[in-house]
Amino acid sequence: MDNAIRCTICTWRGTESEAHGVNVQPAPLPPELEEIQRAYQEKQLEEEQLGGHHRLPTCPQCGRVTVAVHLHRSHAAL
Repeated sequence: MDNAIRCTICTWRGTESEAHGVNVQPAPLPPELEEIQRAYQEKQLEEEQLGGHHRLPTCPQCGRVTVAVHLHRSHAAL
């Protein structure tokens, strides 16, 4: 099953395989949003170094950091 991910900046949502084939250069952001993006990147790097997670692809629309979408039990297929 392909993991669901979402962008931390724009409204894009999809799967990892949808995001892997596209490489978009991110546009400049206001300093506040850049700081948030840097924090997401540092957290992902820490998790990757600890061996718990693999690096998620960047957003295919804006080129920013993506995070995993955690589905709740009510969304699970029966």
